[in-house]
Amino acid sequence: MSMNPDFFHPAPEQLQVVLIAIDPIGRLQTMIESCEHCDSSAEIPFDRVLDGVTGREPSVTDYILESPAQCPVCRSKVTEKTLVSCE
Repeated sequence: MSMNPDFFHPAPEQLQVVLIAIDPIGRLQTMIESCEHCDSSAEIPFDRVLDGVTGREPSVTDYILESPAQCPVCRSKVTEKTLVSCE
């Protein structure tokens, strides 16, 4: 049985791109305990946190942050793909 090569990559017309404005980013970063820069055990991509908050389908959703979030521990920038630890 062969796997469809597009299984992990939706067609462009199926992809949903969501802009996350600065105000929600401030609220979202309160969910971050640490990031991959200061915590080697951080393993959740920040976009998965966004999926949980927005309720969107992870396989077809990409996010663009208007401005990066900030790690509360080391103050590093947290982008969509940064690994984080959450509460």
